[in-house]
Amino acid sequence: MGIKNTTIIEENFVKKNSSSYNLSILISMGRFSYAIMDGQKQLLMLKSYTLDNDLSNEKQLHTALQNIFIEDEILKLSFEKTTVGLFNNQSTLVPNKFYQKEATNTYLRNQISSLSKQYIFVDDLKNIDAKNVYAYNEEIYFLIKGYLPHAHFCHSGTATLQGFLSLSQKNTKKIYVNVKENFLQIALLEGKELVFYNAFPFEDDQTFIYHIMLIYNQFNLPTESVPTFLSGQITTESKLYRILYRYVNHVEFSALPFAIHFGKKYHDTPTHFYFDLFSLELCES
Repeated sequence: MGIKNTTIIEENFVKKNSSSYNLSILISMGRFSYAIMDGQKQLLMLKSYTLDNDLSNEKQLHTALQNIFIEDEILKLSFEKTTVGLFNNQSTLVPNKFYQKEATNTYLRNQISSLSKQYIFVDDLKNIDAKNVYAYNEEIYFLIKGYLPHAHFCHSGTATLQGFLSLSQKNTKKIYVNVKENFLQIALLEGKELVFYNAFPFEDDQTFIYHIMLIYNQFNLPTESVPTFLSGQITTESKLYRILYRYVNHVEFSALPFAIHFGKKYHDTPTHFYFDLFSLELCES
């Protein structure tokens, strides 16, 4: 089982009322997190496990997930809606005008060497008239599906992008970056229009800043006026934040993707830490 490093349970969480709650789960190679909200978007519970496994070893991830589902009693409750977010870098955006259902597998050829033992998903991104096509380990998917048979699945990139779009109101260019372990999800938006989106691995602070500055350079964006909004488990004391602030004048943490009501026990954790988890509420079911 993973190491629990965040557990928040509000006093108004009632197990017997779980059938009226929404459960959102986000799974990556290094972390398993979930949030429970009621119909009024009141956060009732948040729990996050750091998974003690090799980030490239899917067999160990399978074992870690199985242990969590067996041992965590909350996940055995019935919920009104369950959304599972899957995080990996095996996805690609396809505009609707080019998408053909019978050609779905071909869109992933540049991302994945083999589709053997991979389950293919397609998320609909109605706000930008596109599809997010992605693959996920078939054995792990069926494990999750076995414990959560009524769950709706959504790629983390789909949820995070929907979260970014919910924040971008004015018709000005903004860069949004979500940091997830050793990956960054980055989008350039102009109002509600998606100009660029991708996810990149980074090894250190230099490769982190490289990917962000590449967007500024490729699109001729002035670092003095175009802001970058950060989300994920990063603070002003983080090395990644400090190096970005050297190059970009306006660096801020992202607001919430929608209005969430927090209880008394959610006070020391910055809300942008779980931006991607909260954004799962925006996935189409």
